[in-house]
Amino acid sequence: MRLESLTIAAFVIGSSLTAFAQSAESGIAGAWTSGSDVDACDTSPITHFMSDGVVAVFMKKDGDLHSLGSWSVADTELTMTHNDFPLSGDGKSNPAIKLDILTIDASRFVTRNSDGVERARIRCQNIEISMGHDNHDH
Repeated sequence: MRLESLTIAAFVIGSSLTAFAQSAESGIAGAWTSGSDVDACDTSPITHFMSDGVVAVFMKKDGDLHSLGSWSVADTELTMTHNDFPLSGDGKSNPAIKLDILTIDASRFVTRNSDGVERARIRCQNIEISMGHDNHDH
């Protein structure tokens, strides 16, 4: 291959990865559950990726808060912390985990961990996570 062809190929691949990362980051925000269909949104744990980089895992949409953490995307990699309750009083987060993003679209999100295990998530549209109570004044 000529140098010009290699340069163009590298640019196209780099541009594609950047576009994927931007698409993945904006597409991840929202509520997701493991399962094969949206019925799982009513009965299974919900991972809620918030647009400010916070992630919270609820036992179900009206269930207890299981863990808190942070998330970010770089290229095709999702980095997350997962801090289970009870939280340590020292404020130190657990080490971050890195997941490869295999696919993401409006309704499906598939990742692979460092052990090669894939996890498919279904987007939970139009749900509210209540933890079993209504909003009260602070």
